[in-house]
Amino acid sequence: MRSIQLPDDVYQRAVELAEADQVSVDRLVAAIVNERASDWAKLQARAARGSLDKLHGVLAKVRDIAPEPSDRL
Repeated sequence: MRSIQLPDDVYQRAVELAEADQVSVDRLVAAIVNERASDWAKLQARAARGSLDKLHGVLAKVRDIAPEPSDRL
């Protein structure tokens, strides 16, 4: 097993969540990291199916007009 360092505020939040779920901080952090890693792998797989050509095709369908004043940066 390996150790990681967390900022104090992040660790305290993990402690609070672990106590609420009645699990150890280690178990909680492991579960969260595992879930996010799985999500990341799914996102990468989905991105691999895409292409810039498809993106450009979709963007080409968008009308070329100025944004509303409230949408301007």
